[in-house]
Amino acid sequence: MQNLTHDHINALLPPRPDNSHKMTFGHVLNIAGSIHYRGAAYLSSISALRVGAGYVTLASSPSVCDSVSALTPNVVTLPLLTQMTAKYDNNAPNTDLLATQIQTARWQTIDLQAIDKMAVLQLDDKLNQASVISIGSGLSIGQSTDQLSVNFSCRRNYLDNNSINNNSLGNKKHHNSDSDGLSVPNGNSEFFYALLTQLQANPNPVIFDADALNFISRLLHPGNIATTSITLPKHSIITPHPKELSRLLNLDVSEIQAKRVHYTNMAAKQLNAVVVLKGKHTVISDGEQVFINPTGNSALAKAGTGDVLIGMIAGFCAQGVSPIDAACLGVYLHGLAGDIAAEDLSQYGMLASDLINYIPRAILQVLSV
Repeated sequence: MQNLTHDHINALLPPRPDNSHKMTFGHVLNIAGSIHYRGAAYLSSISALRVGAGYVTLASSPSVCDSVSALTPNVVTLPLLTQMTAKYDNNAPNTDLLATQIQTARWQTIDLQAIDKMAVLQLDDKLNQASVISIGSGLSIGQSTDQLSVNFSCRRNYLDNNSINNNSLGNKKHHNSDSDGLSVPNGNSEFFYALLTQLQANPNPVIFDADALNFISRLLHPGNIATTSITLPKHSIITPHPKELSRLLNLDVSEIQAKRVHYTNMAAKQLNAVVVLKGKHTVISDGEQVFINPTGNSALAKAGTGDVLIGMIAGFCAQGVSPIDAACLGVYLHGLAGDIAAEDLSQYGMLASDLINYIPRAILQVLSV
């Protein structure tokens, strides 16, 4: 076990030959973002370019791609096939107490732009062309609170829990079938499963973050009863925070935090992957080597900074750095950028979008050693 240092990180930085072109520095395929987490797609894409990747393609739903294109001209986008996740039932009763309760208009259709599993076919060429693939930032893999999943029975539960007088329903017929009202969406889970299957033979690094990790944990521990065998691609990196690692290992967070090095190393061996356990003194392990990161501060305890980290790690992988070294580079420079940003903006005021602009300053500081 060793602490990361300026000298170590300096030695890991990939060369920048003058006789080069964009593909000299690799192609990142970033599969990220969803209708309520468009910023995650932007942050994880642009940060890969900030550490030197030559080319970044963002693959996501059309609305996410449009949003990122409006924010930056530097990221190539690939809009993926989506499925209709919810539709209004014209035959349903005219009384919609949920709409009355939250003062919304009646919907004709709701398109959450969940990615269709057939979108994997769209990605086939890109998966082969990419130097590294990053998956999960803001992807909303499974059905969750960010995906509006309402049917008539859901409305009744909502009303019951909020002490609405059910007598106001009168004698109207209740529709409890999922085929009535709004259908419950599956999110991106089917797409992710198809993608994971497709990636099994991929020889290049694959980085899993955020909801991708939550879906993997569901495959490992369905219902927290049985255990399913799952194989990650050969050169995988996972970047969990303690709660995500607790789901992957089926342990309490308190146990994880009490023995961070032990459980990071255990997860690396069990999943045959480089594991980055985020938090104060982030731990990085490939099952044999263990590194502890000294950089970073509370400014990084803010939404979006993890998306910046996965982009940085992906950007270094794209340049030919090994998964374990790319993880060390990304984590150290991510924390150092946070330290430099906090000096200018305070630990209170720094945003994830600010952090991106401090990555070059962190690299310059390491290069000056």
